[in-house]
Amino acid sequence: MFTVEFEHDASVIRTLDETGTFEDVEVIIGDEGIVYMRQYEEAERGYQMLMLTYQQLLDIAASIRTPEGMHKIVRGGNEHDGTSTSKDSVK
Repeated sequence: MFTVEFEHDASVIRTLDETGTFEDVEVIIGDEGIVYMRQYEEAERGYQMLMLTYQQLLDIAASIRTPEGMHKIVRGGNEHDGTSTSKDSVK
């Protein structure tokens, strides 16, 4: 299960672990193109934070359905259009 919220300067996606094993993960996509991924860590009483570019997020999403190897995302005219495809593996 996940939620999507649109704020004035970011889109916030929150995915919930339906098994209750792990804390929620938030993906915050800022207008400046920086993506923040964070998860609350109870033992540290704070968030673990990861920062990446939007292109890296697209790579992660595309990698779920690709075979082993090196791949490059080819974007459409709009970098946020979600129509990116993966090229053949580079050897």
